[in-house]
Amino acid sequence: MIGVNISLGLEDANREYLDYISKQNSDVIFIELKGSEKQTIYENGNPKAKDGNNQEYMDFCDKEIIDPVSKSVIGSLHLHFSREDFDKLQSDNNRLTLKLLFMTFILLGLFLLLIQRELRPLKKLSESVCSYDPRLNNFALTPTIGTDEVGLIQNAIITMVEKIALHTHMLDEINHSLEDKIKERTKELEEANRQLKTLAITDMLTQLPNRRYFEEYYAKSWELAKRTGVNLSIVMCDIDHFKKVNDTYGHQIGDEVLIRVAATLKLTLKRETDLIARYGGEEFILILYDTDLNDAEKICNKMQENLKIAQEKSYTKEAVAPVTMSFGISCTKPGRDEESESLIKKADDALYKAKESGRNCVSIK
Repeated sequence: MIGVNISLGLEDANREYLDYISKQNSDVIFIELKGSEKQTIYENGNPKAKDGNNQEYMDFCDKEIIDPVSKSVIGSLHLHFSREDFDKLQSDNNRLTLKLLFMTFILLGLFLLLIQRELRPLKKLSESVCSYDPRLNNFALTPTIGTDEVGLIQNAIITMVEKIALHTHMLDEINHSLEDKIKERTKELEEANRQLKTLAITDMLTQLPNRRYFEEYYAKSWELAKRTGVNLSIVMCDIDHFKKVNDTYGHQIGDEVLIRVAATLKLTLKRETDLIARYGGEEFILILYDTDLNDAEKICNKMQENLKIAQEKSYTKEAVAPVTMSFGISCTKPGRDEESESLIKKADDALYKAKESGRNCVSIK
């Protein structure tokens, strides 16, 4: 605006404009407007301000004025203000800045305290959630009456924990029930296996060990006797004229005779190492560990006595002919080159000899 007025020669307009600036800015001490020839066009204020060495004053603006048409310099404007006012303004600004910084730090501290206070329940909630173990149901917090966000979250988590605890309890009960069922089923299977094993090695009629079990037990007894160097005796025996019992009284009576004879023979044996088994039909076989021929013969004689005593008490509901048995004994100390089958063969030969000798006797080979 000043440049336009100078180029148009409107000095009065510039004077009014600069007077207005001087009135509106009390801190402006001196205003000077010069033309292109450095001539003074306008002055207002204290001329001492023009002295650049005067520390009481300070240049505020020193600007060239450009003709808006020709773009040439047509003058210059100089503004001066009081240093005292500037220092005062700067001091006021510094004090205001310090006050603002102080207030900012106070507000920041209060804000941090408020945040810490608000976050404390959230931190406690977080710690409780992290340490929660569904198996122990150890969630420490209780429902709160707070309606803020943390309170709502806490109550929601507690509700969820209660549901988890309920389902965990239900799962534990189901697991215990399944474990009990598994234990019961395992027990049943073990009992079934035991029964199957018993069936596999037991003669169902006489309840004596069967031939399969005899062969297993005999193999072990043979090896043990070979290592220890003791006698091992085998006794083969069968019921005399048993076919006549079946033909005369029937197979049912014959089965009863087999059962009673088996029980009598078994009761005669006293040692756990001795074994009696049903070898087939009316034939039985005994393993007498660490027993020589004399002791084996005594055992056979005792069996004959017991059979006679049992006969007097009757084997069956019907009276049958006297039941007698023939016995064949063989004995050896198992050697390195000796076959176990040979001892059984000798006992079988001795039994055949007893039958040829009239039955109801003991033969030794």
